[in-house]
Amino acid sequence: MVRKRVGRVKFVVSEVPHRKQRYETVGDWIPGKPVAVRVSKMKDERYVFLVALHELIEYELCRMKGITDERVVEFDKKFERERSMGLHEKWEEPGDDSRAPYRREHQFATMIEGMVARKLAVRWPDYEKTVIALTARPKFVAKQMVTSRN
Repeated sequence: MVRKRVGRVKFVVSEVPHRKQRYETVGDWIPGKPVAVRVSKMKDERYVFLVALHELIEYELCRMKGITDERVVEFDKKFERERSMGLHEKWEEPGDDSRAPYRREHQFATMIEGMVARKLAVRWPDYEKTVIALTARPKFVAKQMVTSRN
């Protein structure tokens, strides 16, 4: 029996333990064939869906503008280092910073995310609290301190 190839997979969305993210983030897009979208595990599946939606939109807009994963990750990591030095509040997102190379793309994705959240009856303050609670964990800082001693 010959199977017809229907099409190729362009995106794979995975829910992962937060500690398995590449860096301190709840949602991450990784270019490739297929593009990988990784979302930290959360109890409410609507939250996972919203983060994945945000990442898919942000990825496509960045791709269209030539904004690379390397630039985004470099900026996000810098922002998180600054946060660990007390320069940013725990609720601030790197993509909202005026220096972010993907600021407009992030803000547009957030706007769509908010619209869909309302349709899903998600209370935005509860959603934000869950996301902030994940990113407020000191796991990455402790890991960097151990690594820097070697």
